[in-house]
Amino acid sequence: MAEFYAELTASHQLAMTDWLALVIGNTRWHWAWFRGSDLQQVWHTPHLSNQPPPGITLHSIWSDQLPPQALDLPFESIDIWAVSVVPNQATYIESLSQVKWINRFSLQNVYSTMGLDRVATLWGAGQRYGWPLLVIDGGTALTVTAGADGAFVGGAILLGLQSHLSALHTTTAALPMISPPASLPPRWAMDTSSAIQSGVIHTLLSTIDSYIQSWKKQYPQSAVIFTGGDGDYLYRLHQQNTKQNQAPFNRTWFEPNLMFWGIASYRNEATRAL
Repeated sequence: MAEFYAELTASHQLAMTDWLALVIGNTRWHWAWFRGSDLQQVWHTPHLSNQPPPGITLHSIWSDQLPPQALDLPFESIDIWAVSVVPNQATYIESLSQVKWINRFSLQNVYSTMGLDRVATLWGAGQRYGWPLLVIDGGTALTVTAGADGAFVGGAILLGLQSHLSALHTTTAALPMISPPASLPPRWAMDTSSAIQSGVIHTLLSTIDSYIQSWKKQYPQSAVIFTGGDGDYLYRLHQQNTKQNQAPFNRTWFEPNLMFWGIASYRNEATRAL
């Protein structure tokens, strides 16, 4: 009986433990504060460029970028479960013993150069929404990632929304840098800026829809999850473009925190094994 209560107490303490999930992505550091399995707060910080100071601590670099709700966390002792796809950024915190680097997930059939952030995102989606599913991640790159039965099935990588717009501006002599339109642009534009918006937006949406339709032929009941920095924007335009509202029958949603749910699932497995 004493052992039972000891295990119950340890389980309760683990459920109440504060910890951080971290994904060092291509353009930003992505942070999430968890209390046990409950997500409390998410925030993002830019890449670091200065030489890391000796005796680096989380507060010494990010004290002015923490959300108010997280200011009282014991940052110098709290566990950080981390994934990085940018090695030179990871070196900033490699000396911190509290960082627990994740090098692989339980997702099967991944190829050797597949980004861990992409693996974490698909794994998190599978844990939250079940298999099979398709993830549309609108970041610096737009990735389409399919999974079924806990395994990676395949996908695609192309330029993301902002990268498309930037490429047209930087690789041509006269095309301006423009912002994405607030809503679905007309397909047949009458000026340069509108033509760029039409070309980029409708091309991206057509590509996304093509992959969704192909996947749905194999798995008609599959969920389709949009995520990433431009995920909500692309999700809304996709819904406008297909004239569908968010509804159970089409099983299409936006979820910004898939990669954090993937890390949380990994942590649950790792701590359960202790």
